[in-house]
Amino acid sequence: MLSTAFHMPVIAWAAAAACLSGAATLLLTPAMIKAAYTFDWVDYPQADRWHATPTALMGGVAMYGAGALALLLLGPLAGVGTDVGLIGGGATLLFAVGVIDDLWGVGPTTKLAAQVGAAVLLMAAGHGFGPEWPLWASGPVTLVWVIGITNAVNLLDNMDGLAAGIGGIAAVALTAFAAAGGALPAALLGGTVGGAALGFLWFNAKPARIFMGDCGSLVLGYGVAALAVMGQGAVAAGPGVAVLAPICALAVPILDTTLVTVARTQADRSVTNGGQDHTSHRLVTLGLSESAAVGTLHGMGAVAGGVGLTALVVEPALFYAACAFGTVALGVIGGSLGRLDVYRTARVGGDGAPSVSMGPSSNAQAGQGRWQTVVAYLVGDGLLIGGALAAAHALVGSGGLAGGEGVPIVEGGVLVGAIQLAVLYAMGLYRRLWRHAGTPGIARIVGTILLAQAAAAGGLALVYGLGAVSAPLLTVDGVILTLGVLGSRLGRRGLQQGASLYRSRVAPAESTSNVLLYGTGERGMLALRALRDAEETDRVPVGFVDPDPSKKNQVVQGLPVFGGAGACADLCREHDIDEVIVAVGDAAADREQEVARQCAEVGVACRSFDVHMKPLRAGREDSTHGEPMHGPPA
Repeated sequence: MLSTAFHMPVIAWAAAAACLSGAATLLLTPAMIKAAYTFDWVDYPQADRWHATPTALMGGVAMYGAGALALLLLGPLAGVGTDVGLIGGGATLLFAVGVIDDLWGVGPTTKLAAQVGAAVLLMAAGHGFGPEWPLWASGPVTLVWVIGITNAVNLLDNMDGLAAGIGGIAAVALTAFAAAGGALPAALLGGTVGGAALGFLWFNAKPARIFMGDCGSLVLGYGVAALAVMGQGAVAAGPGVAVLAPICALAVPILDTTLVTVARTQADRSVTNGGQDHTSHRLVTLGLSESAAVGTLHGMGAVAGGVGLTALVVEPALFYAACAFGTVALGVIGGSLGRLDVYRTARVGGDGAPSVSMGPSSNAQAGQGRWQTVVAYLVGDGLLIGGALAAAHALVGSGGLAGGEGVPIVEGGVLVGAIQLAVLYAMGLYRRLWRHAGTPGIARIVGTILLAQAAAAGGLALVYGLGAVSAPLLTVDGVILTLGVLGSRLGRRGLQQGASLYRSRVAPAESTSNVLLYGTGERGMLALRALRDAEETDRVPVGFVDPDPSKKNQVVQGLPVFGGAGACADLCREHDIDEVIVAVGDAAADREQEVARQCAEVGVACRSFDVHMKPLRAGREDSTHGEPMHGPPA
């Protein structure tokens, strides 16, 4: 029997570990829920937490117990007891610190020390970041990686089902990658971690019956961090592929931690303190429901894991291209969500929406200026150019850059990329104004890419001769680059319109009136609050119009600013607007008339919002009841 067990395929060991760990979690978690309420291990609502009802804690005990059971039973049978045992020791260390933190609290120094110890045990088991790197480079990177991912998953545990789902999805992708390379220890550990996380998700999905706590999130984070390191030596691939592929599965935790760190640093807030400023919270601020926000991040995690697995079936150049384009896509998402102001304490209608916009002109970004925007676009376009060229070479070329004409791929690629980037910069694709354009902006991008390709062809001909110019390669490269640049520039608008479409689709059936608000000043905020506070649900605000062009494409109170006064008629048609509410006051009567004229043109109702005061006189009714007061009473 034992000899038969040793010959089981690696994927079978992973499946067995997942089934055993998942089943044990399903059995142990209800017991932990009862124990949590018995001993008052309950997470009560706090100002910086998302949940609104007391919820059982210590779900990580069930996850850890189930995982330990699976490894203790299957590890010796699979012959990986010592290897996995050291990593299990690191998980046990973090579990113990997490339990203490959940019950009594520990400082960040203690957590950091435990994470360092767990990383050392991972390296003692023979696993380090970069399988072919020297120890002086691999050791520090492994340490930073384990600490970073462990804390990233811990921070991601901020909404029902989020950390468990992301951790489980990542574990599945990492297990598949390890199993493809025959790495039995990693596959066994991955099945265990994935089974425990997905089993716990049954009880942690909204509405959560129990939270995993730090004793669960720290162990889960360490588990997937260790899996990513272990999987790097599993598959023989091109330079960097073995390192990049496992990292892809953890793109969502990396995005969330980066976004939170940058946003808190810019807002002069402590990075270590809790808050409602994570990716999930920002998606809710944008207009998604909590379940939709969690589902969106789960989907992003699955796509990212799938990109990592493509390294097993495509040549390295295509995988590099996928990673480059995926990185830019995450940057667009992170940049768009980072513009939302989630730090203001004021709320509108109790819906958790921020009080003001985090647009380019907001205080939070004042002084950061133009150079940061330019640098971000330069880095993003550099990735797009490299990815497009790599993909085009994989699809069209062979050997050198020009399809066998003797141009080295790296040397020629650097030349082409530098020329293309210079043309993009010279043609003004880094100016802020172009992002707000529609068809003219798209035409400008397409024309710029055509010019960049022509300049690249000229550069190749000048340096290497006419034979170095490959028309098919440059054509495919131009098409891919055009799509990438268009996506990076129009992605933010797409996110806003997608959120607006989602809000209109999930609105109650009786909410049939889409409202466009004109004015983002104080009066506009009052109008929005009145709509959201009203008991009737027949008006649904979908966005703002503002005469200030710099406010276009900002997000105010969770709603997008579509454009200026001259666009009202077009916006009413585009967004199926039923009513426009003008909230600018008497000082802008001419604008009110212009908006009313455009509304009449498209057959949309137009109303003016104003604040009225009336005098109260004792002993008799006021004859001016209901009329606005423009001065003191007589």
